[in-house]
Amino acid sequence: MPIQSGEGCAVSGNTTNNLSTSWKLLWDELWNRTKEPAAHASFVMFFLIAVVVIGAGGVWIELYSLLFLADMDCPSSSSVSGLRTAIITFFPALAGTACMQLVWAEDENRSLRSFAVTALVLITILAIGISPSVIGSMTVFIFGLLASLLALWLWWIANSKDPDLLDPNLEAPLGKDPRSELSGDLTGFTV
Repeated sequence: MPIQSGEGCAVSGNTTNNLSTSWKLLWDELWNRTKEPAAHASFVMFFLIAVVVIGAGGVWIELYSLLFLADMDCPSSSSVSGLRTAIITFFPALAGTACMQLVWAEDENRSLRSFAVTALVLITILAIGISPSVIGSMTVFIFGLLASLLALWLWWIANSKDPDLLDPNLEAPLGKDPRSELSGDLTGFTV
């Protein structure tokens, strides 16, 4: 027996439209979180210094060691192995924290939380898939680079609304109308 209007639970008339709206809202949110922080110098500098330079320090040290300290005609397997390990540990750690931050911080945007969980599972599978030593180093470096870029982007969107990283709006009013009379007086104040 079909449910009549007003009986039982409310059923949306057009679920296809709701689904396309849900996807559009997710992509719009991801796009806004991608572009908006770029206007904040503090956010960009924090990202570059704290996340890209310091956070990926192990990768940079191993890359430096491989490029400048190893014999380029025959780089040692420990140099390549160190870089592999640094890459394989960098991107899952960064992506994992960013995804968990999205899961915990998003109270109302369920599709963004679902996106974060999906990204976390895919990153974890990729890290496990490229970590065995039988996988060629070049394959690890290519997939590791792509996964690292994804992890950096995930950190960016996870922190895009953090007020501690964003510059204040200098056009926002900070108090009363500047033409208004100041409150208080200097009675009893001596120099």
